[in-house]
Amino acid sequence: MSNGQGFEEKERERKTRRRVFYIALATLALIFGGFLIWKLRILILPIVVGALLAFLFRPVKDRFRVRWLPHELQVLCSFALIGLVLFFAFNTLRKHIPDEEQKLEFKVRLKYKLNERYRQLVAKLPERKSNAVTPLIEKEVGPLMDKVNQALALDPKERDLFLKYAAGYNGKPPIQSKFVDYFWANQRTGKYVIPEKTPVTPAPPVAPVGVAPTPGPPASEGASLENKLSAWMLTPLIFIFLGFDNGQIRRFFISLVPNRYFELSLTVLDELDDAIGRYLRGTLLECFLVGLTLTMGLVLLGIPLGIAVAIGVVSGLLNAIPFLGTVIALVIGVGYALIAENVTPLIPGLNPNDLALYVLILVVIVHVLDDVVFQPFVLGSAANVHPLVVVIAIISGSLIMGLWGMLFAIPTVVVVKTAVATFFKELKDYRII
Repeated sequence: MSNGQGFEEKERERKTRRRVFYIALATLALIFGGFLIWKLRILILPIVVGALLAFLFRPVKDRFRVRWLPHELQVLCSFALIGLVLFFAFNTLRKHIPDEEQKLEFKVRLKYKLNERYRQLVAKLPERKSNAVTPLIEKEVGPLMDKVNQALALDPKERDLFLKYAAGYNGKPPIQSKFVDYFWANQRTGKYVIPEKTPVTPAPPVAPVGVAPTPGPPASEGASLENKLSAWMLTPLIFIFLGFDNGQIRRFFISLVPNRYFELSLTVLDELDDAIGRYLRGTLLECFLVGLTLTMGLVLLGIPLGIAVAIGVVSGLLNAIPFLGTVIALVIGVGYALIAENVTPLIPGLNPNDLALYVLILVVIVHVLDDVVFQPFVLGSAANVHPLVVVIAIISGSLIMGLWGMLFAIPTVVVVKTAVATFFKELKDYRII
């Protein structure tokens, strides 16, 4: 055997050993990485949220890019601007958060109005059909009204506190006499469904048994809550450190890529960066359109501008989680419509007494617009994803991970679609495959 053939055979053996080594190392790395991810899965969501906040923060940081100003000082100025905006936003929103007196008054008014509407519904039934329809309504709606009254009833401590506020308490003016009348009317409200009396039979004698001690809550619950709070402390830290990052993390990971795949990796990262940016901007635009549409509709129904803006802002922001914004708008809007008084709709021909029904119809219309127009076309086009894929991804995410699955379904589809499409395209362009 010549020296050249021996050298080539050794090189083939060395390549084989290297290939086996890399495969074994990659297998061990995957097993160890999967084990770490499973054990530290509680940290994944806080890290992802912190990274997304840092990604949203980057355009603000770019606005403060001044050549002669140090990068750290630019980031601090950006943080200061965001802090001022959040301070004024929360300070404005805080004015619409009910205090202790307003919460008690809200419960009293809501309970009174619900019972008043229920009695009006039963009283308005046609006389000829009352014998057939009234028992049906009382059978179906009566138990529900009893549960609602039980949930809205004030306990003895709350009743005493309401009466103190009614007379003027803690430096606040007395509550309107009309609402005090609502309170006393609620005290006289009885149950709509009277349980049937069952014959009482004497119970057989039972031997006295010692009362078993009630087990207290497991200690693991407190530890679990503490672990979750500790994990979520990572979110602001991730946000701050990624905010100060000036491309060092990106350059570090790129340096690990072999030279043959350097341009391929850069292209994939750039495409992912652009796709995630389009998706986040599309989400913000969708939330803005939902909040604006809902606010304009509430104002047209006669709801005061401040309340309408507050409901629209909260519902629009929470609309990033599908269906949650609609539920919040429905609960808050209908709840306010039930207790609202002296409301004059701007649309002629609307009956103010049916304000809750109009709010319900408005929320349904906004939800349909979001599903048919805003989400598929605004968000779908921004993420370059087919509207049908958007709907399927949201439903699949909710089935797999519930609320968080709905929130991260479309970002996951965007990332996977962009990465796979760009990766295979570049592999073919560079004739790697």
